[in-house]
Amino acid sequence: MSTTAPTTLTAMDPTRKTSFAALITATLIAISGTLIAISPASSASAEKSDLVWFIDRTYREVIDIKGDGDNTGDITVTNGIISEVRGGEPVGTYSTSQITAFVAIPGGRQNRQTTLAMKVGKNTIYTMALVSANAGTPPRKKITHAIIGGTGKYSGVRGEVVLRPLTDTLYRVSFYFVD
Repeated sequence: MSTTAPTTLTAMDPTRKTSFAALITATLIAISGTLIAISPASSASAEKSDLVWFIDRTYREVIDIKGDGDNTGDITVTNGIISEVRGGEPVGTYSTSQITAFVAIPGGRQNRQTTLAMKVGKNTIYTMALVSANAGTPPRKKITHAIIGGTGKYSGVRGEVVLRPLTDTLYRVSFYFVD
């Protein structure tokens, strides 16, 4: 039975230190590949979404709370139809309420706290996001919303919704549910 004390890295000779470091590095690389492979497929970066809808805005109104033009506190309300395919028959409706939280310069870039509700039949999905866009114009880049709840068959759902603008009023909506 050996009674030698455990060796620390500081007590190792340089050759053993290098070999030990290489072994640790190789192990970490192997583990990281496994961790990446088992990460949830439902993240918004995954290529296949769990559900796709198209929303087309039919109404938009800005409520100027202070009466001083585009400014913080203003409310934007939108609504429209949901279809399962682009240009398809409506299967539901959606509504947003957006509160302007930050205005860089009047008429310029602003942040809006946005709540989106999408209703199909008796089922509703609720989402929230902080949307950055120029005043008076629809977003030009994709927007990721957090799913904050739902009703009916969407009760208890979690995950993300990615809205991709196709036109000034039409968006492709991709859902990525988390178990």
